[in-house]
Order: sequence, then structure tokens, then C-alpha cells
Amino acid sequence: MANNAESKNGYVNYNLCRSFNQNIKTSLTMLTGAAVPGFTGASNGGTILPALTGGHPCSEITIWNRTGSNLTVFDNEYAADFNGFQLSAGEQFTFRGLTNVAQVSAIAVSAGKIYYRAQYYSSNPSR
Repeated sequence: MANNAESKNGYVNYNLCRSFNQNIKTSLTMLTGAAVPGFTGASNGGTILPALTGGHPCSEITIWNRTGSNLTVFDNEYAADFNGFQLSAGEQFTFRGLTNVAQVSAIAVSAGKIYYRAQYYSSNPSR
């Protein structure tokens, strides 16, 4: 599998995009990003949990709601009802103007899984 190293033609891809899935609760849940490979986090009843990255850098995130119910998404610590963006079951939306997935939180009517892609704006940056 290719990585972000310089390709044969000299192009370097600086976009460190990643895909995640996460269970969203019926209480406000912050998106966490991925586990850090090779590192361990807290212990949960004797089970060692993976260490979380504290988010993943990005400028946009696309969320697919697979909870089976409505999902309300908030960003940048604005969690008042009038700041929420509602996604119906099966809908997707791209949120822009972020710096990290940890800036996004969600709450589901019924707990379930969402899928999301953290990436940089949909076009290549000028360098």
C-alpha cells in the first residue's frame, strides 16, 4: 500500500485523510478519531484499551449517519439546540472549516454507529 512519501513523479500528498467509525450515544458524544497503533490507553476492568489520538487533523469531515435514527451534529463547542445540524437516518453531510475531528460532537435519538472521513478540503492546496 502506498503511503504519503514522495512519489516517483515528485508529487507529495500532504493530505493525511483517514476513515473512522464510532458509536454515538443518546448523550453528547465527541468524535475521537483513531486509536494510536502500538500504544495502549486506560484499563477497563482488566481490558487494556487503545490510546486515542485526541482527534485527527482535518479541514472537513463527512459524516454518514447509520444510527437508524436522527443524529444532531454540533461543532466548535456550540451545543445549543439552535446550533445543531440534523441528519436523518442514512443521510450524509460534509462539515467544513474545522482543524480537528475532536471539534465535532453528535447526539443520536437511538444510540448507534456513524462513519466519518476526516480530510482536507476537497481540492488540493496550492503550495
